[in-house]
Amino acid sequence: MTVHQLIYYSRNKTPGDDRTQLINLREILSASQRNNGRDGITGYLIFDKSWFVQILEGDRAKVSETYTRIARDTRHGMSTVMNTRDVAERSFPEWTMGGAMRSIDVQEVYLSHGFGGPIDPTKVKWEKLFALALDLNEFERTRRSAHKQAS
Repeated sequence: MTVHQLIYYSRNKTPGDDRTQLINLREILSASQRNNGRDGITGYLIFDKSWFVQILEGDRAKVSETYTRIARDTRHGMSTVMNTRDVAERSFPEWTMGGAMRSIDVQEVYLSHGFGGPIDPTKVKWEKLFALALDLNEFERTRRSAHKQAS
């Protein structure tokens, strides 16, 4: 059975200062995890003050429904699908929705992909953003594993 993947970007329209945006973004992740768990969707969200880049994966119809719901959300502007494809297996099977906000903790991962400054997904190929998501996911997995071993 194949898995459908969709990668899109959208303008971050969450209101407020950094703290308020972080609270809003945590709410988005929490709602995504609930909805995606129900719908069998996995994926990864990269975000900063300006943009969201998200990979959704699962059943084609459920991925399409999820993207349609996101595109209608007023916290997203200029929502644009970068790529869709069918793959043999999920790239983010452990996440109903994993995510990484750009911060000093993950800056090295961004730099290793050539993102010294802000990401403008309108000027980057989807493959480069997908590779960044895979590496951010691996960074987070390694960090969680090290934290568990230290406990």
